[in-house]
Amino acid sequence: MKTPDIVTFTINPAIDVFGVTDEIFDDSKSRCQKASSLPGGGGINVARNIHRMGSAVAAVFPAGGLNGELLKKLIQADGTPFKAVDIADETRQNFAITETKRHIMHHFVFPGPTLTEAEYTACLETLFSFSPAPKYMVLSGSIPAGMPNDFYKKITLQAKQQDIKIVLDTSGPALSESLFTGAYLAKLNRREFASLGYDEHVSVEELQKQMKDLVDRDAVDVLIVTLNRGGAVLVSKCGESCFFEAPKVHIVSHVGAGDSFASALVHQLNKGTPLKRATHYGVAAAAVTVQLEGNQLHDLNWLERMVTEVVEHPL
Repeated sequence: MKTPDIVTFTINPAIDVFGVTDEIFDDSKSRCQKASSLPGGGGINVARNIHRMGSAVAAVFPAGGLNGELLKKLIQADGTPFKAVDIADETRQNFAITETKRHIMHHFVFPGPTLTEAEYTACLETLFSFSPAPKYMVLSGSIPAGMPNDFYKKITLQAKQQDIKIVLDTSGPALSESLFTGAYLAKLNRREFASLGYDEHVSVEELQKQMKDLVDRDAVDVLIVTLNRGGAVLVSKCGESCFFEAPKVHIVSHVGAGDSFASALVHQLNKGTPLKRATHYGVAAAAVTVQLEGNQLHDLNWLERMVTEVVEHPL
């Protein structure tokens, strides 16, 4: 495989199953229609979008059991380059069911498989098997129970030695352990940022101050926090500080929106687009994806139109 510019890593991938039902009933069958299965998990979603956008990318992930075989077949059909690490435990399935009576989606997310030390060490080796090294490495999604909390930290430290820019899109201990270790960029939602010890309900101006404190202390070079109703705040070590206001749209599903943000952002950065302009694309990509079923951004013309509706406010 030719070395890609961008490698994504998903330690806890999934098959995302989507369905529609009129109403979800208690203690009874809720019959669903329109079932579809898509490859899922943060880094896989990011890689599929980036491949569609035109950057050279590869997805790395573990896969096990019948679900793991299905996951590989779905990604092969999609055409996205990947390297899968075989594991003994079964890859998980998640379910997203849209209830038409109330126009809401129920998203059921299950735990991932248990990886042995030999299996997650094989993942690490596969991740750094590309020669020459990629420019960007996106660490996206949750870590399964039983994995070391500092696993992403180890990846970040090794990547720094090879001048690979790490993009963090994770949460919990995996996030807190990975900050202050040389990562280039972290993209967090408001709740993930609050988990670092901050108030989730402060104003945008106060949020910017909290973010600047982290950046000034070398947590990362670039910090982006996405907001609950769309938009994002950006603070960088180079002095950029902005609030990006997202257009108001009709929300169908939040599945994959954060991954679309990350994919558009990293694709644009890989093209050499300035950071603030690349963030416009990230906000626009999320705004398009929440209007869609599924977990992907397919209409790139729609993305370009949405970029013009994102408003930048200096902070």
